[in-house]
Amino acid sequence: MKKLRIGCIGVGRLGYQHAENVAYRIPNAELAAVCDINMDRAEEAARQLGAAEYYGDYNEMLEKSDIDAVMITNTSSEHCACIKAACAAHKHIYCEKPTGLTIEELDEIDKAVETNPGRTIQVGFMRRFDRSYQDAKRRVDSGDIGKIIKIRSITRDPACQREDYVRFGPGAGGMFFDMSVHDFDLVRWFAGGEVKSMYAIGGIYEFTEFEAFNDIDNCSVLMQFDNGVMAEVEGSKQGVCGYDVWMEIVGTKGTLLVNSGTTSYVTQKDEYGMRNECQPWFRERFEEAYLREVAAFVDKALTGEASGVDTGDARKAVEMAFMAQKSYDDGKIMCAQQ
Repeated sequence: MKKLRIGCIGVGRLGYQHAENVAYRIPNAELAAVCDINMDRAEEAARQLGAAEYYGDYNEMLEKSDIDAVMITNTSSEHCACIKAACAAHKHIYCEKPTGLTIEELDEIDKAVETNPGRTIQVGFMRRFDRSYQDAKRRVDSGDIGKIIKIRSITRDPACQREDYVRFGPGAGGMFFDMSVHDFDLVRWFAGGEVKSMYAIGGIYEFTEFEAFNDIDNCSVLMQFDNGVMAEVEGSKQGVCGYDVWMEIVGTKGTLLVNSGTTSYVTQKDEYGMRNECQPWFRERFEEAYLREVAAFVDKALTGEASGVDTGDARKAVEMAFMAQKSYDDGKIMCAQQ
């Protein structure tokens, strides 16, 4: 069996999970190397996951001709530079969102991708690979609920992760770019159009530490697409019942609801009422989706096919994040041409 030899850039929280999937759960992939600015972490990950080599500088790793592809899972502020370097080295590329944090970076990525023809490039919008979201998309495309009127996409991260939000916040890009960008991609995917206008509100309601890196802990974004579909995106860092992420799609003939999911099908009934276990965090809720998206990337790279979600899709989602940020900063409705 031909295997895709992959080098992983960044083996922190999500990077390690991706590397572990490549090493143990995707038969036609091989974890050839890992790279991290923390050399001790890179060495430990290589030892634990069976990677033959580890690096502290991704440029050095990219020089290896026997590495077919790279997974870019380091901090968001480094994604653009890594994509450009990987394109110059003519590698297949999987990159976590967002691909860039400025319009200039998005333009640079577009130019770099043009110099890397015949290579598969995929961006990590894992919710597109979740079975429930895929089922909902199939029903929408089949016309099961008629013409789409409105979409709501909700992401409430657990408040108990406050320490991580502060630790990773300065390099993440902010609420709209790091968190709500998943919802922006989803509502665009389901709406089947491009955003026409947008209005964003929000603020800091509890996590005053966010002021240090100019971020907010809650937001609400209302938008309309060029085909008339309305959408609302809600983001919060103060979820009180674990990782609360769900979507509602309202049509002329029915409504679809994609739920947060649960760790157990058991409902407890007692003097306090009825309770179900909730998903604790994103890695648990989308564990299978993370595996399926990387497996899909490997399959596409080995056959030379384009991915289902590329830098063009990533650009659209990030442009929506820019619109939301501009609307929030200016307190005005933003139109696409602005």
